Amino acid sequence: MRTIFSILFVLIMLTAVIAAVPDVTQVNYDPSPAVPGTTTTLLVQLESQESSTQHDVTVKIVDEYPFTVKGESEKNVGDLDGLGKALAKFTIYIDPTAENQTYNIPIKVTTKEQPNGLIGYYSVIVAGKEPSLKVIKVSEEKLVPGEEKEIIFTIQNVGTSTAYDIITEIQEDRTVAATGTVVEREIMPLGASAVYMEKLMPGEQKETSLKISINKTATLKNYTLPIKITYRNSGGTRTTDTSYIGLKISGMVNIDAAIKEITQTNGLSEVTIELFNSGAGKAEYMTAKIDVEGYADKPTQFIGSIEPNDIDSFKVKLEKPYQTIKLTLTYQDSDATTKTKIYELTGKQAPASQNQGNIFGLLIPLVVIIAVIWVGYNKFIKKK
Repeated sequence: MRTIFSILFVLIMLTAVIAAVPDVTQVNYDPSPAVPGTTTTLLVQLESQESSTQHDVTVKIVDEYPFTVKGESEKNVGDLDGLGKALAKFTIYIDPTAENQTYNIPIKVTTKEQPNGLIGYYSVIVAGKEPSLKVIKVSEEKLVPGEEKEIIFTIQNVGTSTAYDIITEIQEDRTVAATGTVVEREIMPLGASAVYMEKLMPGEQKETSLKISINKTATLKNYTLPIKITYRNSGGTRTTDTSYIGLKISGMVNIDAAIKEITQTNGLSEVTIELFNSGAGKAEYMTAKIDVEGYADKPTQFIGSIEPNDIDSFKVKLEKPYQTIKLTLTYQDSDATTKTKIYELTGKQAPASQNQGNIFGLLIPLVVIIAVIWVGYNKFIKKK
C-alpha cells in the first residue's frame, strides 16, 4: 500500500508540474497557408490556467524541418498573472523543398518555476504555388554558319514549389510552305535532342546544355528559338513551360585587296584595285582611301557592299603608280560594327606602252631593209 501511495503522489506532483506551465491556446501564421522559400509571421498565444502568477514565462520555437527561426528563437513574455494571457511573435522561414502538406512545428513553454517546461506540436499548412521554370541566361548569343557549338542554358524555378523530372529540349521550328514543302530549321540539335534534370527547388538555378549545329547556308539574321521545358510537380502532374531565347547568326567579314592591273592613260597610270570577301559575313558601307606620293584623281571612293564570296574593284589614276600604295578600307561588319583595315599594295614594273611597241615594230623592218641594201651593195662593188 505504501508503494501505491508513493506512485500516486509522484503522478499528482507530475500533473501539478505540467499544469504549472501556461497553455498554448492558439497559433496563427501569416501568410496562411505558408509558402515554401518564404518567411511567415507566427503568433503564439499563451494562457495561464493557474490562479497564481507565473514568472519569467518563455516561449521557444524549436528548429525542425521545414521550419527555421529567423532572429530570436526564444521570447520572454515576462510574468503571467493568474488566468492571464500573453502573445509571442516569431518570424519563421519555410524551406524551399517543403511539399504541399501540413507540418507540425514544435513550441516549448517554460517558466521560472518549471525550467524544463513542456513541448507541444502545432499544425502549419504549407501550400506553395506551382513550380515555373524559365531560361534566364544563355552562354552564347552569336553563331556562325556551319559551326557546331554547345549552348549552356541557365534555368531557374521562379515558382514556389519544387519541380521534378525536368526535360529540356529545343522545340521544332520547321515550317510548311503553302506548296506543302517542309522548310528545315537553320539551327538543329546535334546528338541528344533533350537533357534531363532530377529536380529544381523554388528560386534555385541550374545549368544544362545542348549541342547544336548551324546550317552552312543559314541566313544571317536574328533567330528566336523556343526552348521547351517539361516537369512534374509534387503531385505528379506534368507541366510544360516554353522560353524563347534570341540567337544571332552572323558571319565574319574577311576582306583582302590586291592590284589587278596598271595601264597608261594620257600620261597617268590607271590602277585597278580588286577587293574580295572570303568570309561568311557581308561588308557594308565600305569606303576606300588611297594614300600615295604625288597626284591621285580619286583618293577617296565609296565602294558600297561586298557579299560573302564576292569580288569588287575600283580604279584610281596616279602620277606615280609604281610605288607602295597605302589603302585604308572602312566598313561595317555583319554586327553593324565599324571596322578599319589597312593594306600596303605594290605595283609591278611598268609594262611597255603601246607607243613603245609601235616604235619597235617599225624599227625591225627598217633594220632588215638596211641589211638587204648593204649586202646588195657589197656584191655589186665586188663584181666591179
